[in-house]
Amino acid sequence: MVRTREFNPEEALDKAMNLFWERGYQHTSMEDLVQHTGVSRYGLYGTFGNKDDIYRKALMRYTEMMKDEMQRHLRQPNAGRKELEASFKFIGEFISSDAGQRGCMACNTANELAPHDPEMAEHMKMLWNGLRELLDTVITQGQKDGDIRDDIPAEDLTMMLFAMEQGMAALHRSGWEIEDLAPCFKTYLKFLDG
Repeated sequence: MVRTREFNPEEALDKAMNLFWERGYQHTSMEDLVQHTGVSRYGLYGTFGNKDDIYRKALMRYTEMMKDEMQRHLRQPNAGRKELEASFKFIGEFISSDAGQRGCMACNTANELAPHDPEMAEHMKMLWNGLRELLDTVITQGQKDGDIRDDIPAEDLTMMLFAMEQGMAALHRSGWEIEDLAPCFKTYLKFLDG
């Protein structure tokens, strides 16, 4: 007789994602996952695999969830400077929220695991390249529209923005208040104006 699953896998994965997001990989044990999700060790292993597998699935869930939210302005047809500014506003509001106090799970992963895990480093590189390509498209469109300076190549402006956002995420996670970091976005927008 086949044993029926006694929990909702999506809810369990969401709970695991939130625990990893808050504590990180190293500071989350299988026992912590059992306690936090309410799912037995057997149920977690049988559904998701080991701790590494659960973490990777949780990171994928986080990435998909946040990509839809954080990039919705940037994915508008012919998105340019106006949508970039709207995206900055959304990011600032998110960082100020309770969830945002945990930082960015992807940035946290890049700092905690990627230096020691080549497979994770490659995964993060693919994730970051996707974001950089999107930002480059938006900045290029802004240059075509005449709303963003064109004396600096779009790819350079993109890399500057990308590095700034990653640095802001790291600073926020280490305790800097969003009020102290928010001027970075305003300064970058002024820089785009030339």
